[in-house]
Amino acid sequence: MSRTRSYEYSSLIRRLWHYYRPYKLILFTDLAAVVLLSALGLVLPYLLKVLIDQAVPAGDLAAMARISLFVAFLALAKYGANYYSLFVGHAMAAGMERDMRRDFFRKLQSMSFSFFDGRKTGELMSRMTNDIGKVSDAVNHVPEDLLLAIATIFGAYGVLFALDAKLALICALPLPVMIAYTALLGGRIRAGFERQNDAVAGINAKVENIIAGIRVVQSFAREGEEERRFEALNQENYQAWRSVLNTLGWYFGGVDFMRDLARLLIMAAGGLMAVKGALSLGSLVAFVSYIAICLEPIERLTRTVEGAQRLAAGLRSFFSIMDEEPAIVDSPGARAVPDSVAGSIRFEAVGFSYGGQRHVFRDLDLEIPSGSTLALVGPSGAGKTTFCNLIPRFYDPQTGRVLLDGIDIREYSLSSLRRAVGIVQQDVFLFTGSVRDNISYGKAEASDEEIEAAARDANAHEFILALPSGYDTEIGERGVRLSGGQKQRLAIARAFLKNPRVLILDEATSSLDARSERAVQDALRRLVHGRTTLVIAHRLSTVREADEIVVLTEDGIAQRGTHESLMAQNGMYAELYATQREGGSDLVLVDEAEEGERTE
Repeated sequence: MSRTRSYEYSSLIRRLWHYYRPYKLILFTDLAAVVLLSALGLVLPYLLKVLIDQAVPAGDLAAMARISLFVAFLALAKYGANYYSLFVGHAMAAGMERDMRRDFFRKLQSMSFSFFDGRKTGELMSRMTNDIGKVSDAVNHVPEDLLLAIATIFGAYGVLFALDAKLALICALPLPVMIAYTALLGGRIRAGFERQNDAVAGINAKVENIIAGIRVVQSFAREGEEERRFEALNQENYQAWRSVLNTLGWYFGGVDFMRDLARLLIMAAGGLMAVKGALSLGSLVAFVSYIAICLEPIERLTRTVEGAQRLAAGLRSFFSIMDEEPAIVDSPGARAVPDSVAGSIRFEAVGFSYGGQRHVFRDLDLEIPSGSTLALVGPSGAGKTTFCNLIPRFYDPQTGRVLLDGIDIREYSLSSLRRAVGIVQQDVFLFTGSVRDNISYGKAEASDEEIEAAARDANAHEFILALPSGYDTEIGERGVRLSGGQKQRLAIARAFLKNPRVLILDEATSSLDARSERAVQDALRRLVHGRTTLVIAHRLSTVREADEIVVLTEDGIAQRGTHESLMAQNGMYAELYATQREGGSDLVLVDEAEEGERTE
């Protein structure tokens, strides 16, 4: 649940300071270089006045030489300040972008399953890349341009008022109009960028979804339909950009008109004063030059308004995720699960629902002795996967509690609890990398011998050796270069290596052929010996050997007992068994396409 936060611009900037703080020395020296650039730029028009009004009429070649040398020195100083500001400012922005992405990634990893249930992967990727990238573009340019504009405008008008207060006042007339115009359109620009950010997030989410499911799309020949859906999102993004660009067009056009108005005023008023002898020719040239200097930072300010609104939109997206609270956190004083944990599990009056909607459990009571194997069977949607997800605290029950060795699992730290629980899922996820990398994910410090032993136990060693580079073979994204059975066996090897005290098998042998399944079942018998094991069971080979079978329905536990006792009861289990036998398969109790039961 997200905390109530203020996302006003001033609040966002205060929170952004957290990312500026490590670079504050760099920021201040960068801004000092910007002030130096402003000061150096203000000297040249005054030198022109001196040259025109004094050195040239007097034919003073020495003065002209000194002025020329000083101008050369100014050019070199501006070159150094420009280089420093460009390099250091962008390096600071790159560092802040790195830090924000690091924090965003940490935040994602800390979030509970319920957070990801309501979000699309592409949307989160857009927040990490697109939105943070826009923040990075602005974090150095906005303060630099703002300070340069302010310093230059105040410095230039200070000199102008010193030269001729009346003409300077006339030249300043467009400034209040520009400020009011900026305030009028600034909010619209920011809102437009926010809509465009959301539209880009929608496009990224769609593309990610299609790439992940491209085999399904093509197998059902749905390319045309998906193209139409994408085009609708693409059009939405286009319309959002069109709206932003329309506002920016009015804004930049209006500011440019007011800059031309300022030039007209100085040319008309200054020229008239020069003709009447109230203003020297050198002063008129200086005035024209200073106005040009003033207009350049005003143009910078117009770009700064756009950058500031981009910054605000990106920060809102970033902080809206960073402000989310994980639903599952360590309790105060949480302790580690001891190495000697026996592994007994007890559900006491557990009630659970997703988002306060359909109840999965109500007052569920169940005890699983340490070292025993419990099989969960039942129709899709009964909550078998949900039941197992409560043990490592992927979700917390709304009522009741789950105990491990008689202690509420909420008293244990999440990291130690999850290290004590091993999971082999039906839908195997493998990471891009080598076979060795994926097996060692169960134990990062594992030796080559331990990895090979785990692979042998999972009946994977032989097929791994047959791969082009053996254990160093790259398996592609999500293991695309492996068969379903091979991927499943790598996941089982990963569980062997982890060597957990509590083991959850979500139909871990469903993707294996008959020969491999027999070998893996032998290995699983060795693995589950002496451990507390929960099996989400579809097949007879897993069901028959369980110490206890629990038949779950939407109303709770319908039956429980051994295979023989449940068959003798002639209830739901026996009906499912008979149905499966009639179908001629190996006790498929539920639809093999059962979609994950978070989902369940």
